[in-house]
Amino acid sequence: MIAPVLMLIGLFIATIFSMVGLGGGVFIVPMLVLGFKLPTQSAVGISLATMTFTTLSATIAYARQGRINYKIGVLLDILDVPGAVVGAYATTLIASNWLASLFGVLLIAISVLMFRKKEVAGPSPNEPTGRWGMSARVVALCLLASLASGVVAGMFGAGGGTVDESVMILALGMPAHAAAATSMFGMALTNSAAAISHGVLGNIMPEYAIPLVIGGIAGAQLGPRLSKRMAGRTLRRTLGVIFILIGLRMILIPYVAA
Repeated sequence: MIAPVLMLIGLFIATIFSMVGLGGGVFIVPMLVLGFKLPTQSAVGISLATMTFTTLSATIAYARQGRINYKIGVLLDILDVPGAVVGAYATTLIASNWLASLFGVLLIAISVLMFRKKEVAGPSPNEPTGRWGMSARVVALCLLASLASGVVAGMFGAGGGTVDESVMILALGMPAHAAAATSMFGMALTNSAAAISHGVLGNIMPEYAIPLVIGGIAGAQLGPRLSKRMAGRTLRRTLGVIFILIGLRMILIPYVAA
């Protein structure tokens, strides 16, 4: 009976999160730890395996829509590893629950900006010049976001996509649709390596991972289709609501490899 339940959970989380450009690990990990009583290491490994296939599936769907800015997606991943090292070290200096609460408050504050920001029309997200061309400002912002998302991932085990999307929408002025698609592409690059590492360590339990992956792949095809039908303002506000939920989860639920 566990497999059908996990499949539905994977479908639901992947649909909602791929629609706005996030992975969903921030909810998958505590769900596995608190709901299924799995060890944290296994929960993180299973979550990464699920997000790997989810982000790859969503990337294919968004690529067909022509919404991915590949250059910015790569830039947003370059400093993830050094940032993750810094984030992991930060957990030795500050209590994990305090870090989670601070990040939760930050996400709620960012969600307010998401609600207030106006959607700005612009060139195609694949346009090599113009608003999202490789100017010094864009490169610097992307590299800073990459380092910050790595720090967040190192501290909480997930959540780096929230930083990437915040920078793309609020700092670069990208439409929500392009930001969501580019975020999924970027996560597909990094989740794969992390999932392989956990697989080598034996942290991925197939009886839990396979149903979640099956549901996740299906949901990651559905999410981009729903996203395409939504107005940019609606999509951005949906992202803001999810930021609020993630923020409250960080503040209220005991820290378990968020």
